[in-house]
Amino acid sequence: MHTLLYFIIALGILIFVHEFGHFIAARFFGVRVETFSIGFGPKLFKFRCCETEFAVSLIPLGGYVKMAGEDPDKPVKSPDEFYAKPPWQRIVIALAGPLMNLFLAVVFFALSYSIGRYIPSYQVEAARVGFVLSQKIPLKPGDVIVSANGKPVKSWKELNQIIALNPNRDITLTVKRDGKLETVKVHTGIDEKNGIGTLPVVPAIKPVIGKVIKGSPAEKAGLKPGDIILKINGREITRWEQVVELIGNSKGKAVKLLILRNGKKIEITVKPQLNRKLGRYTIGIVPKVNLVFVKYPPLKAFEKGIEEFKNQTVLFFTFLYKLLTGQASIKSLGGPILIAEVAGKAAQAGISNFIYFMGFISLQLGYFNLLPLPVLDGGLILLFLIEILRRRPVSPSFREKFQQVGLALIGLLMAIVFYNDIMRLVH
Repeated sequence: MHTLLYFIIALGILIFVHEFGHFIAARFFGVRVETFSIGFGPKLFKFRCCETEFAVSLIPLGGYVKMAGEDPDKPVKSPDEFYAKPPWQRIVIALAGPLMNLFLAVVFFALSYSIGRYIPSYQVEAARVGFVLSQKIPLKPGDVIVSANGKPVKSWKELNQIIALNPNRDITLTVKRDGKLETVKVHTGIDEKNGIGTLPVVPAIKPVIGKVIKGSPAEKAGLKPGDIILKINGREITRWEQVVELIGNSKGKAVKLLILRNGKKIEITVKPQLNRKLGRYTIGIVPKVNLVFVKYPPLKAFEKGIEEFKNQTVLFFTFLYKLLTGQASIKSLGGPILIAEVAGKAAQAGISNFIYFMGFISLQLGYFNLLPLPVLDGGLILLFLIEILRRRPVSPSFREKFQQVGLALIGLLMAIVFYNDIMRLVH
């Protein structure tokens, strides 16, 4: 129930802002707006003001602004009708909705940074290598990555963004190793689910136990969350990758762990088991990921909001390109059910995370509506641009065919996202 409520709140705000953009632009150019509705279908409640009926409708999966004279096949009867206005004004009216969503994304990102949010500490710290999962990668534990393809890297977040946008490519990394700068080349992989680049390298994490798997050798031996691993078989431990390495190479033989718990040193013996899924020996412990609270003053938060907007814009169009060229999988597309699920989780993580989530969805909604397809604002804009170039409106037959093709594509897209959503629920 809470998930549905958060979904309706998030979508309601984003739809309202989008339609408000159309409404304000239409009124600015003197176009009479007959209806402003949040949602589709039967109207739950409505009121009339300034020649416009404002309503909230039953189905909260969209909204609309109905303007006078929107049918291009009917003759214009009044100067306050939509098609009585020149094409450039109609383009601005159609463009105003998506632009409001894009502006709102910046505001939400900035507000999230202004309120503050918890993020993994390694995202803001130097990109120090903890564990390399492939022998083909010429990196070593302890390496600090300072640049990638000549671009400075200040944190793992920045490195991950560069890797994500360069799937199946060679990347030149500058690393700081033993106090010296060295250059290494790595080849990224591809995440088959969404087509983004991957690199089998794990950030450096401190040797603190965050979770003990139920029924595991660690639980049976008495290890607990919060335990700090000081030594394994007499060897001093300073990084989590050392824990993985020593236990993984134990060949199933018992290992002695010296841990620090509540200020006291305790020695515990554990017998590792072969984890066939991972292909190595484990004892059933998960590292603790330290969280840091990141908060900025208003002006700095706004700068961070713009920066996040730019990064998300690059990711959106990169993914769109890869989707169109077949490099990304359609399985990664999600619809209302996925949005509702993520909205619920974001809200549970705190107001700042929920606001960030709304900024992310607002950005997606803004750019999606600019795609040149019928039903979307981008489709109208394309027709009006053609009208300006031809100096006369497109023919009814062209418009009809354009709408048929576009509606078929939109219908296919909706079928895909709903199928993906349902399959996620099933699995």
